[in-house]
Amino acid sequence: MVWLDLNNCEKQEYVELRLHSPKGEKICLDFNPLRISDAPDWNPMPEEWHCYTSPLTIYQQDWELLLGYFKKIYPIKDAFDGTLELAFDVCFDNWIGKNDWCRIIEEIERDLPHVDDDTKIFLTDFLEWVKKALKYTSIIVVEGNL
Repeated sequence: MVWLDLNNCEKQEYVELRLHSPKGEKICLDFNPLRISDAPDWNPMPEEWHCYTSPLTIYQQDWELLLGYFKKIYPIKDAFDGTLELAFDVCFDNWIGKNDWCRIIEEIERDLPHVDDDTKIFLTDFLEWVKKALKYTSIIVVEGNL
């Protein structure tokens, strides 16, 4: 089971991916797959992007490794409402669709042969998490708390 009941979202178990970030760091990005509905006039509530059983948290010192990849794909259209998003926002939520995630995956995979072993492990773990999540959704909401 990958989705929690919408009333049990507090049971999420965030996966923390760390390379250089110290324990106790508070500034992070949370990667939350969106539970998509086929209901007409569906407008997702926060619970629907907070009900994946194992969302991902990456802390600031480590998400700095990912920012370049996000910058490469922007500007993008918001995956839910289609509005133009000019830049990735580390302070708020970013609704990134599957096609844009595929572009990020391609960019990271292109760089893997050229990074040190520790960074390669970090990026590979990140890619594995994203690819798994994209099996269950077409939108991953990335929320920053900077």
